[in-house]
Amino acid sequence: MDYKSSVREIEIKLKVKDLDELEKKMSEAGCVFGESFKQHDVIYSDKNNSRKFDEPIEGDVSVRIRYEENSVKLTLKQQRSYQMDCIEYETEIKDPKVFDGMLKVLGWIPECEVCKTRKKGKLGDYEASLDNVEKLGSFVELEMITDDDADPQKAREELFKVMQQFGFSEADEETDGYDIQIYKLENKKSKK
Repeated sequence: MDYKSSVREIEIKLKVKDLDELEKKMSEAGCVFGESFKQHDVIYSDKNNSRKFDEPIEGDVSVRIRYEENSVKLTLKQQRSYQMDCIEYETEIKDPKVFDGMLKVLGWIPECEVCKTRKKGKLGDYEASLDNVEKLGSFVELEMITDDDADPQKAREELFKVMQQFGFSEADEETDGYDIQIYKLENKKSKK
């Protein structure tokens, strides 16, 4: 049986003040963007994991069901050196309700939902995503697919070097994924 193997994805996520202005600058630098589209993610965690959802470490696994306009995908991510460095498996699914039930039987529980409007682009060898995330605001992600033995710090440095031309620095980085940010935000509100 032949199947698509996993990929190692290393990315940086940066908070953005003005997505339209950034899109213009990136387009002028050769980034080709497609049309914007909506994504609705449901992120699951293993209820038997003794650590809190917002404290992932290397080796931790999360599962996501992503609803897009014309498809639904199941994604499994295993964290490597930090949250934005993951081994990822992804496949399209036909019946998300069945997968939701299967995950629950296996001990996986929905932790949070992320809704966003995304516009994807290609900037050289990198994939860029302009995201407007409900509850969080605007971000840009720049990612690269690497070999499994890639040095994550060198990859990050390379990605930041690309984003410097648009006025970004490491000080603009958001090191938590959207799921963790929303989880923290919602749990902060529930403690008040």
